Amino acid sequence: MVDLDLKTLTITHSSTLLRRGDVSPVDLIQSTLDRIQSIDPKLNAFTTVTADYAMARAYEAEKYIQSNRYLGPLHGVPYTLKDVIDTKGIRTTYGYRSHQNHIPTESATVHSKLEAAGAILVGKTYSHLRRFIPVPCFNPWDISRSPGVSSSGSAAATAASLGLASIGSDTGGSVRLPAAWTGIVGLRATTGLISRYHTLGPSWSIDQVGPIAKTVEDLAILLQAIAGYDARAPITLRDPVPDYRKHLRTSIKGVKIGILEELIAKDSEPAVETATRTAIGVLSELGAETKEVGIPSIDDTHKGFGSVAGPESHAYYQDVFSDEELSQIDDDMKQYLKQASTQTMSDYLEGQRVMARLKQDLAEIFDDVDLILSPTSLTTPLPISLSDSESRITIRGHDVKAYRYFTRSTHIASLAGLPAISVPCGLIDGYLPVGLQLMGRRLEEALILQVAFAYEQSAGWHQHHPKIT
Repeated sequence: MVDLDLKTLTITHSSTLLRRGDVSPVDLIQSTLDRIQSIDPKLNAFTTVTADYAMARAYEAEKYIQSNRYLGPLHGVPYTLKDVIDTKGIRTTYGYRSHQNHIPTESATVHSKLEAAGAILVGKTYSHLRRFIPVPCFNPWDISRSPGVSSSGSAAATAASLGLASIGSDTGGSVRLPAAWTGIVGLRATTGLISRYHTLGPSWSIDQVGPIAKTVEDLAILLQAIAGYDARAPITLRDPVPDYRKHLRTSIKGVKIGILEELIAKDSEPAVETATRTAIGVLSELGAETKEVGIPSIDDTHKGFGSVAGPESHAYYQDVFSDEELSQIDDDMKQYLKQASTQTMSDYLEGQRVMARLKQDLAEIFDDVDLILSPTSLTTPLPISLSDSESRITIRGHDVKAYRYFTRSTHIASLAGLPAISVPCGLIDGYLPVGLQLMGRRLEEALILQVAFAYEQSAGWHQHHPKIT
C-alpha cells in the first residue's frame, strides 16, 4: 500500500492506484472521512456527511476490484453532491430551512450514474441559493473569503480535498464562479447534455448540472460518466457522447480563440486582467491563434438573464414546493420570489428576445473563432461580507453591484446555453485564485477540454493547493 496525500491526489492518479490494488477503497474513503471531520468545521462545506453509507460502498468496491470486476476510473473514488441533487434515502435540504428533514424517495440521474460507475458519495455540500445574505461557507485559500455562489460547498470541499470531485449546478455561473474562486476546474455543459432529473433547477431555460474537479482530465472523466440522454428529463439531448479524454493531449496549434477584450481591459480588476493576459500569452505559445472579439448585446445580458430566470423560478417553486413548504422557506427567498412574481409576460418575452439576440451574436463570432476567452470572474474572491446579491464594490474607480460584476462573464454562456469551462490561471498575492473561462460552440465540450488541458499542463496552476489543515 502507498501513503495517501489527499491534498495532491486526483481522480486520474487514484484510479490507477485503486485498479492495481496499491490503495484500498476502504482506506481512501476512511482517509477522506477523517479529513472531512478535521477540516470541514473551518469551511462549513457539508450539510450531510454520509459516513456509514460511504464505508459500506467502500467495502463493496474493494470486493469488486479484488475479484477483477473493476468498473472504471471512478470505481472507489470519493465525491460529493451539491445539496440540491436528490439522493434516495439521504437527506437533501436544497439549502432551505423548509427542507432540513427532507429525505427523497428517488435519486437524481447524475447520482445514479456515478454510483453505477462505482464512485462513492461521502456527503452533500452546502448550496447557497439565498439572495440577500452572505455565503456562510468559506474558501479554503482564505476563510475570510467567499468560495463563490451557489455551488459554494461543492467547490470548497473539492479544493480542500474533502472528496476528489463534486457535482454542482450552474444557472448564472454557479459551477464556474466557485471553481474560479477556489482554484479548481468547473464546467457548464451545453444545456441538455446532462440530465437535471430530480435536481432542483428553478430556471428550465438556463439551469444546468455541472462537474467540479481538481484537474481538466478529472473533469473529463466525470463528464463522461454523467452526460447523455435521459428519457425522464425532457430537455436532455439525444446526441452521442464522445470520448472526452481521447484528444486531451492533442496539439492546440491553429485553434482560433476570440479574446473578449471588453471584459478584460474595461471591467475586470487589474490583477485579474494581468493574470488573464498572461494566460493568453501561454495559449499563444502553444500555437493557438488569438484575435479580439466583441459581443454587441453583452450589456443586455444581465437584464435578460433576470427577466428569464426570475419568472421561471417563481413558477418552478410554485409547482415543486407545497404551500406549507413555501410558508417555511427562508425570508430572503420569499422576498426574491415575491419580486419575481411582479415581472410581466412582456418582461419575460423581452428576456427571451435578449437570449435570441445573444445566440445570434455568438453564432456570428463562432464563424471566425473556435472558442471565446474571458476571465471567469471579473473580481478576485470577495470577502464573505460582500458575497450577497446586494453588496457593492469598487472596480477601476467605479462603485458597482458586486453580483453584477462577478457574474458578468458567466451569464453569457448561461443565457446562450453554450458550454464553458473555468480553469485556474493565477494566484493573486499567492492566495487569491483567478479563473480563465473558455466558451465554445454547442456540444463542443471536447474541444474546450482539449484547450483547457493544454493550458493547464503548461501553466501548472493545478499543482497549487490551499494550505488549510
